[in-house]
Amino acid sequence: MAFEHPYIRMKDVAPEKMDAGQGWTVSEFRVVISEKEGCSSTMYHAILRPGDRFQKRRNDNCEEQYYVVSGHGLAGAGPDRVEVHPGHYHLIPKGVEHWLANLSRNEPLVVIGLFDRASNLGAAGHVHLGDITEADLNAPRTLRHSDLKYPLVHQDAVPMVKVSRDEGWTQDYFCEPLNRSHGAETCWMYGYFGPHTVHMKHRHDNCEEICYILKGHGLAGIGADRGELATGDVHYIPAGCEHWLANLSDSVDLAAPGWYIGVGGLDESGFNYMGQVTEEDLKQRTGEI
Repeated sequence: MAFEHPYIRMKDVAPEKMDAGQGWTVSEFRVVISEKEGCSSTMYHAILRPGDRFQKRRNDNCEEQYYVVSGHGLAGAGPDRVEVHPGHYHLIPKGVEHWLANLSRNEPLVVIGLFDRASNLGAAGHVHLGDITEADLNAPRTLRHSDLKYPLVHQDAVPMVKVSRDEGWTQDYFCEPLNRSHGAETCWMYGYFGPHTVHMKHRHDNCEEICYILKGHGLAGIGADRGELATGDVHYIPAGCEHWLANLSDSVDLAAPGWYIGVGGLDESGFNYMGQVTEEDLKQRTGEI
């Protein structure tokens, strides 16, 4: 039986041919989710190898959010100059000049990001503003969080959001690294599941959702679909569609960050609890992704 909803393996997504003359001097850039999957926004996955850079640019039509999966980089956003590491979330408002450079001599910088409510790359309103200079790279860092003009948040500093176990929130940890409190128009959420933990059946009537498997091995239900997901995989959930996620491992945690698109937090998402995930649900598989 074929999948009705997109379950995506990152390795199966072909890299885009990006225009270096427009500042896309990166080794690999993949469009993971876009209007082709029925989404209002565009999710990307980028690999910046040593020497690679997202040159100076702005997005005139959309807010951008990105997360550092691995590596060490230097990020510019307006006057901010900040070093970024795994676990950092960066919010770039519409129209703000920004850039990103890999600082490592031997390790790639890997990021995932979202052009919020831009359904394809062209819709983001990308404008190339020039190349990153040595002066940019050597400029004093913005060291104090209070001095940042634009939000940069590390997941370790984000408090847990209170959720109801009576409504199926059985995961060990849930938080919102970027939400309305940061000025974000789309909420970035993060779910953390211990072995065999299950986030029960639910839907969000007011927003789409994208979920990225940062770590672990899980089973995701979306409507009638049942698909296994591993580290690096992505799934897309349309608004109003029943879905759930289970950690299948006996010993390894499952970490799953993602977006509630177009709302400032879980409380705006139109959450509705739909019931327990059954043993029969956990046995089912739609097919191979």
